[in-house]
Amino acid sequence: MKKKIAIGALLLSTLMFNGCSKDGDSKENEKNLSIFLVFNGMPLNNEWKIYKKAEEAMGVKIKSYASKNNTDSTQAYNLMLASNDFSDIIAYRVPDLEKLGSDGGMIALNDLIDKHAPNIKKFIEENPKYRKDMYSLDGKIYAIPTYYDLEKLSVSSGLFIRTDWLKKFGLSIPKTIDETENALTVFKEQDANGNGRKDEVGIFVRGNIQAALNNLTGVFGARPYKTFYAENDKVTFATLDPNFKDAIKLAADWYKKGLIDREVFTRGWGARDTVLPTNIGGMTLDWFGSTASYNSLTAQIPGFEFYPIEPLEIKNGVKSVTIGRNTTPEIGWGISAAAKNPELAIKFMDWWFSEEGRRTWNFGIEGEHYQIVDGNPIFTDLVLKNPDGKGPLKVLQEVGAQVSGPGVQQNADYEYQYSNNIAKQGFEMYMKDGNTTMPLPILKYSPKDIKKLEKIMAPVNQTTEEYMQKWILGVSNVDDDWDTYINRIKQNGIGDAIELVQKGYTHYNSID
Repeated sequence: MKKKIAIGALLLSTLMFNGCSKDGDSKENEKNLSIFLVFNGMPLNNEWKIYKKAEEAMGVKIKSYASKNNTDSTQAYNLMLASNDFSDIIAYRVPDLEKLGSDGGMIALNDLIDKHAPNIKKFIEENPKYRKDMYSLDGKIYAIPTYYDLEKLSVSSGLFIRTDWLKKFGLSIPKTIDETENALTVFKEQDANGNGRKDEVGIFVRGNIQAALNNLTGVFGARPYKTFYAENDKVTFATLDPNFKDAIKLAADWYKKGLIDREVFTRGWGARDTVLPTNIGGMTLDWFGSTASYNSLTAQIPGFEFYPIEPLEIKNGVKSVTIGRNTTPEIGWGISAAAKNPELAIKFMDWWFSEEGRRTWNFGIEGEHYQIVDGNPIFTDLVLKNPDGKGPLKVLQEVGAQVSGPGVQQNADYEYQYSNNIAKQGFEMYMKDGNTTMPLPILKYSPKDIKKLEKIMAPVNQTTEEYMQKWILGVSNVDDDWDTYINRIKQNGIGDAIELVQKGYTHYNSID
């Protein structure tokens, strides 16, 4: 214990020394703020227009800590830690910032918020659901997260099926797993695309192996295999749910029957772009906004319709599983112990929770990216009908809007505005009670417990992925292997992991 305290004290003193000696108290640097932020390979650009707007509003000068070559956020963050030369504000994964805070590398923001951040303070007071995510295990606030707008939009993905093919064969929208099996069998056996070949792939999914496994099991009624969940306040692990085994058995059976894409684990993130334009994909589970946009293929595939459908009834009230959004993607920013002017930093961070700041981050620059109509920001054609063919999100991110990192709350209207009516149908459909499974809330763990969880879950997840692929591809049988699989994850320590998550969940429920 003494060693840990000594390390924390050394880090804090080093940061304070670096912070004080680097620029001193010169007038030239009083209004300067350096920010570490790297998102999806994009380091913060000093010329991003929304940051120029923030500079103007707050009378500060922003400088990106990460260079244009720092495209890997984890590598860039670790290099900063190793250098002991920290930026004033650090945007990164909130759990890492909280750990850094417990070691003395981040400033606790509680008092600064109370005295100098009226917008953040108001947000905390008015939003108990979000407030819980802001406090670390020791009761201190080390980071202000990016928050989703859950009241307006708590879902992101759902099932899609070729409704034009259903109409072609006089089939109704499937509501059960049996009706879906029949529809996909008809698609395949009766040449739904009319090219004279049985090349329809039935169910396809997009993503790496992990995403493919989660989406497949979701179709058949199971939660993502890496997740924990709670029933009656008791935590357990996803694969221990009896529905998980049943979902794998169904997936294996459908794969054997040719109703699941033979290349389900190899198509990768470009699966939609491969199977939809070539008119062979029949069904998927994917994001509403982006997947609905493929209906523009009607220009090259006459009558093409790929519409969302409600979760399928698997058995006894068990439905297909899609996981809703949590309160935050656990990305946010805080003030390092090296900050030269913490008061200025918190005031700058507070601006993003003002009406102007939130609108700027969500919608970009007024007059260029949006206009105020009847009191609401409405996107211009530059965003919705970009002359260069850029998607709305790309247009916004090119000026820093919708780039995660700042503590700010999303406004779901931005997503609704650029989503077509088909995507909106999906949002509405899955926002109904019982159609989306909500995840566990954001839980807090001590650094020791985080290390223990990571040590346990690495082999548990590896073991699970290994067996899931073998089962679905028919290399081995679920019933034959099940006991062996359960014994292996028990040996990996899944019982201890459940206890740690239960502790975090109990703590979460104890917070007012």
